[in-house]
Amino acid sequence: MTPTADDDDLMAAFAAVVRANTSLVGQLSARAGIHENALRALVLISDTGYSTPTEVAGYLGLTSGAVTNMIDRMSAADLLERAPNPSDRRGSLLRLLPGGEAVVADYRARYGAMLRAVDGAHGGELHQVLNALADGLYDQAADTMAHPAQTGTA
Repeated sequence: MTPTADDDDLMAAFAAVVRANTSLVGQLSARAGIHENALRALVLISDTGYSTPTEVAGYLGLTSGAVTNMIDRMSAADLLERAPNPSDRRGSLLRLLPGGEAVVADYRARYGAMLRAVDGAHGGELHQVLNALADGLYDQAADTMAHPAQTGTA
């Protein structure tokens, strides 16, 4: 299928959303005094109630050593705590402390206000569009894994 001008417009709009999100995450993480990956980790832990360092590493695409250093910094800043993992005596679970909860609350408040405003301006169906977009992205990721490109190295 040959890309069309409409495809170009959609790609440009999506790229603008990705760049704007990167900018907002950068500003929110700077405001909290943490790295962008640390903010993403705090949101993940908040979403799940707790996470393991391995889950955080997989989500962020980081090595276990990088995640350990990040967790050490966030623990020292009283943003999260390590607790023993009852399912794995060698592992730990990460839970937010009140400081981490405050960082995530700021994140959610800013995103929530923006999403409500956009949703209201566009007929109240933004959640359906975003869910469809997420499903499409997951489908493309699965298809990419199932059918890797047969190209040379760059």
